[in-house]
Amino acid sequence: MDNTQNNWQDSLRKIHLPRWQELPDIDIYMDQLVTLVVRYTSPFKVDQQADPLLTPAMVNNYVKQKLIPPPEKKKYNQRHLARLVIITILKQAFDLPIVQLGINWQTESGDYQKAYDQFCTQMEDTIQLFLVDDQTEKFELNVVDINFLPIQMATIALTSKLVAENTLQTLEKNKANNTI
Repeated sequence: MDNTQNNWQDSLRKIHLPRWQELPDIDIYMDQLVTLVVRYTSPFKVDQQADPLLTPAMVNNYVKQKLIPPPEKKKYNQRHLARLVIITILKQAFDLPIVQLGINWQTESGDYQKAYDQFCTQMEDTIQLFLVDDQTEKFELNVVDINFLPIQMATIALTSKLVAENTLQTLEKNKANNTI
């Protein structure tokens, strides 16, 4: 493994997605919203030189597509921020209508805080499963409630995709540098 791959894995290994109580409890403007979401989700970006994971134009499109509710007096709240964190992470592996369906399913009861916190915990746990230092460790999947299964499978799919992309980029870079 080269330094780039190690650095990316280290940043992902250390990730802490803010829980609902850690999100700002005051309304924020678009530029603050985008800055926070990008900060929270940047470790998920394999290629740091690629296009940003979220822009103001994307936020406006998500409002038009009803992925997030419209802002209130040009301000966004915790619910907007939480949904955008999830969308920004999962859109790397899934089409937006599937992401929206998953969010709607998990928040059907109206408990947005619980659904968001469950997603964050599951995402972090899945990353830790995939990024083990000892390659002899066994990957074990805990059985979860059927209602929670979509979150678990989505986080596994995303983490698998990110690790595969990072590994392929590293192999390609090493090949170009004749270090394979």
